[in-house]
Amino acid sequence: MTDDATTHAEDDASAPARGGPGDSVPPDAAGQAGRSTADVPPGSGGQPSAAARRPLDPAARRRRWLVGGGIAGAAVLVLLVCGCLGAAAAGLGRFAREADLERTAQSRAESACRDLEKRLNRLNPPGAAANPGQRAAAIRDENAAVQPFLSEIERLRGWWSEDEDDDDRRDGRGESWRELVDARSSYADALDRQVTNGDPAFFIAPQDHAGRPVLDRLERGPDSCGAAARRLAAPDL
Repeated sequence: MTDDATTHAEDDASAPARGGPGDSVPPDAAGQAGRSTADVPPGSGGQPSAAARRPLDPAARRRRWLVGGGIAGAAVLVLLVCGCLGAAAAGLGRFAREADLERTAQSRAESACRDLEKRLNRLNPPGAAANPGQRAAAIRDENAAVQPFLSEIERLRGWWSEDEDDDDRRDGRGESWRELVDARSSYADALDRQVTNGDPAFFIAPQDHAGRPVLDRLERGPDSCGAAARRLAAPDL
C-alpha cells in the first residue's frame, strides 16, 4: 500500500503539468507579442509625435513670413509695372492720334483757304461796281464763293471752334467767318434799300464780344486765309 502510493506520487510529480487549452502560451506567440509591443513607436494610434507638436523656431517662422511677403510684393510690383506701362502706351497712342488729327486739320484748312482765294480771284471785287445795285450783287457773289469754304472748315471742329492764340475762346475762327459773311449780307441788303429808297448804306465791320474786329482773329490763320479775310472785310474796295 505504501509502495504503490509512493510510486503514483512520483509519477505525478515527474509528469508535465497539464492544464486547459488556455493555460499554456506557445513560445512563438509570446515572442511575437513582445516584439509587437517593442516596435510600436511612441505617439502611435493617430496622435501627432512629439517632433510634430514642437513649435516652429522663431527664425524659421520669420524666414517663412519673409518669403511669403517677398512673393506677394513681387506680384504687386509686377502688376503696378504692367499697369503703368499700359497707361503710358495708351497716353502715347492718344497723343500721337491727336497730333496726327491736328496736322490733318491744319493741312485741310490751308487747302480750303487756297481754294477760297482762287474762287475770289475769278470774281470782280464789289469796289469795281458802277452802282450800289451792282455792288450788292458782287457782294453776294463773293459770299457764295465763301460757302464751300465754310462747309469744309465746319468739318474741322478743332480748327473751326478754337484759336490757340486767344485767351478767350468763346468766339472761334469759324464763328468769326460766319459773322463776317453775315455783316456783308446785311450790307448788300442796305445797298438794295439805297437803290429803292435812297437811304445811304454803310458796311459795319463785325466785332467779337470784347469789341475787337473779327478780322484780327482771321488774319492769324494761314496766309491765304488772311488775304481772303482782308478782301471780304473791305466790300467797298
